[in-house]
Amino acid sequence: MTYLEEDSERGIQLFMAEYAVNREEALRLIVRDWLGSHGYLALTEDESELGKDTATDETATLGGA
Repeated sequence: MTYLEEDSERGIQLFMAEYAVNREEALRLIVRDWLGSHGYLALTEDESELGKDTATDETATLGGA
């Protein structure tokens, strides 16, 4: 298991609740999004939706999740 600072762990928990994913999937999605947004990984259109406000765009998906 990867151990993070308390505030980071809280952020992971909030992400898990919002996207209804387990911790492993949450970390995978977050890392892929960060790598893609910083030019280290080419993201598909669906994966690039992660950083968008899903409250206003209910069609946004997380790579099919």
